[in-house]
Amino acid sequence: RLDIERIREVLWEKDKKRVSEEQVFDVLVKLSRGDLVEYMELGRWFRKVDDPILLEFLKVWGRIDVEGRNGTKVREDLRQKYLRMKRQFAELTGYLAEVYMAQILLNSQRKTLPGRYFHRKGDMEIPWFSYLKLRERFGIGPDREVDVHGAAGLEHWVAESKWHRDRLVGIPPIEKLLEKVALVTKECDPDLVRPWFFSHSGFTPDAERFMTDKGVLWSTREDLDALLDHTGLRRLPDNI
Repeated sequence: RLDIERIREVLWEKDKKRVSEEQVFDVLVKLSRGDLVEYMELGRWFRKVDDPILLEFLKVWGRIDVEGRNGTKVREDLRQKYLRMKRQFAELTGYLAEVYMAQILLNSQRKTLPGRYFHRKGDMEIPWFSYLKLRERFGIGPDREVDVHGAAGLEHWVAESKWHRDRLVGIPPIEKLLEKVALVTKECDPDLVRPWFFSHSGFTPDAERFMTDKGVLWSTREDLDALLDHTGLRRLPDNI
């Protein structure tokens, strides 16, 4: 709810202008006609519109045209803000995919899953896991964190998740996954480590051939949804 008295106080504090309640009211009515604020006729009061894009525009406009800030700096600050939000969203959705991958494995212990969802011939036998950990680190340094690590005695699973909606995964991230397989092999000494790579948007043709040659299991968003259906889990939301 917009406080007319508070608006009058701010105008005095910033511009040393005295305005009446009627003047503020008239301006707010005009703004409401342009859908910049919402006028509640029953009670004769105003509130902000519930439109995040419009509100962000008004903030930027206010900083540039009202407060007189440098337009280039304001736009750059806004760009940084939204790029950080985009990165945080990608990290959160990537983590959500990791949780779902781990849950698929947990729900499928001592069962078989259709190999087509991993792009391999024959069904996949899922072992009984002693533990499944998310984002487990093996030592200090970059690229030593495993998104999903499952230990099942002599067989371990190492899974990676990439939630990129705008690009395909190429060979370099898969090579990093194989480096993590080597880390787990060295640290845990299993007889077999199964690498599994999930990419929301899929993989390049070269990456698919590379994974086939290296024995890497891989799944796309469509495959993951099918695995969730198969194991009785709820699908990921369509809007993420």
